[in-house]
Amino acid sequence: MNDYKKSRATYLIDVAKQTVTRVRNTQKAEALFPMSAYERRIVHMELAAYPDIATESVGAEPQRRVVIKPYP
Repeated sequence: MNDYKKSRATYLIDVAKQTVTRVRNTQKAEALFPMSAYERRIVHMELAAYPDIATESVGAEPQRRVVIKPYP
């Protein structure tokens, strides 16, 4: 179980960082796929270190997702 959580967290962080690169290049917001609250928190915590990027959760469960956008 722990290996799954670690590998899933690594995957989520990789996807988020790739999305940050696209958002920086296009200056347009992008939504990730639907995630659990735990997974969304991983993304929010990781991207909090990027001063030029803002994140927010949108939608209703179970389709709630993280939107990554340039900081205004």
